[in-house]
Amino acid sequence: MANRKNKKVVKFHRMSHLNIGVIVFLIIFVYMLYNIFQYFTAKQIAVYEVTQGTITQNNTFTGVVLREEKIFQTEKSGYINYYSKDGAKVGVSSYVYSIDETGDFYKEIASQNDGQLFEEKGSYDELEKTAANYVLDYSNMNFYHVYTFQYDMEAELLEAIGSNALSNLDHYQGSSAGFHAYLAPEPGIVVYNTDGLENVTVENFTEDIFDAAAHTKNNLLSREQAAAGEPAFKLITSEIWNLVVPIEQELAEDLAKESNIQVKFKKDNSTAWGASRILNQDDNWYLILNFQNSAARFATDRYLDIELLLSDTSGLKIPNTALTKKSFFLIPKEFLTKGGDDNTNGVTRQYEDDKGKTVMEFTAVSVAEETEDMYYITGSGLEKGNVIIKADSNEKYTLEETASLQGVYNINRGYAVFRKVEILFQNQEYTIVNTGTNYGISLYDHIALDSSAMKENEIIR
Repeated sequence: MANRKNKKVVKFHRMSHLNIGVIVFLIIFVYMLYNIFQYFTAKQIAVYEVTQGTITQNNTFTGVVLREEKIFQTEKSGYINYYSKDGAKVGVSSYVYSIDETGDFYKEIASQNDGQLFEEKGSYDELEKTAANYVLDYSNMNFYHVYTFQYDMEAELLEAIGSNALSNLDHYQGSSAGFHAYLAPEPGIVVYNTDGLENVTVENFTEDIFDAAAHTKNNLLSREQAAAGEPAFKLITSEIWNLVVPIEQELAEDLAKESNIQVKFKKDNSTAWGASRILNQDDNWYLILNFQNSAARFATDRYLDIELLLSDTSGLKIPNTALTKKSFFLIPKEFLTKGGDDNTNGVTRQYEDDKGKTVMEFTAVSVAEETEDMYYITGSGLEKGNVIIKADSNEKYTLEETASLQGVYNINRGYAVFRKVEILFQNQEYTIVNTGTNYGISLYDHIALDSSAMKENEIIR
């Protein structure tokens, strides 16, 4: 018993052991937290890879036809009949219209054609074609086309009646004192509508002629009777005609160097070459196209929808957001030198330090463009008024002249470097720039998608 009471219980303290796994986990966890923090706080730079591309230009326009036109008035009052097809060529021996003061001839012709006009096979073809073209081109935005369709349908019907009446014309002309038939006064293309633009020329037109709704056709064929002095018909007296097309200034500047442009007419998908010139009038830009033929094809049209068949622009395709402008100092080429540890481009800058001592210092520069005798340069620390020294000479040059270049920030090396671009074409989203530009970018280069978020020489993380 005594022995048991004298026994002492000794407690051993456990030695703590470092758990390497826990330490590694903590390090990784802290590292991840740091990277997450960096990701959400650091500036995010989106990168774009330069690709070869094409921008298709939208070159569809509506132009106004201007030509030599003469309106001829009726000499008598009475019922009127026409004998030549609308838009057909006529000579001085061609009957154009007649006036029947009593209405006997008009009634006789109408009764002869009652129910007989369209019995021949294929006689509906022109009417069907006119109706089909109207349906295909219908637009709620251009409701005035309804009146053009009405005019065209009436013209087809009355031309058919007039064609049948022509066979009886010579017989009837001598049998009635109140009947008067008229020949074309001169050769030309006969048209049976007026729109108030007959006297407008390339020299005197104004902006309001492009309002098609305000210049709808006055259909002369739709009348049964005409009063003396009213328009009877008009003649187009020359095969030469002009098409005036309103365009934007940017396109006008591109087309100014062209002398001939190929055009596709939407009416019948035909094409033609027109002599072209650009006109600036009242701060508006117009393309004037001159054609030497095809006047008869579009004789009844005042407004033509056309497509300019211009080549699509190809080159390096970049987003517009990548574009930026930068100002550069211009220096004579002989003032650029080499120096520094990397033998890089630079200039020798002369300045006075705080103690008034003249210091000659090499400053590295980047060259962004060159002309025959000048370099465009930029460099850290260079300011307007700085003096640079020509190598191996005491000749000095003061940094004064500057010029801006358009370009992008190239980030191939992990930091932003300005590279100039030559713009060929641009739309709202993308720009096509020239390939092979000195000091420019190349295919598959990486550039900053948003130039406004970058500064030159900024390191990309």
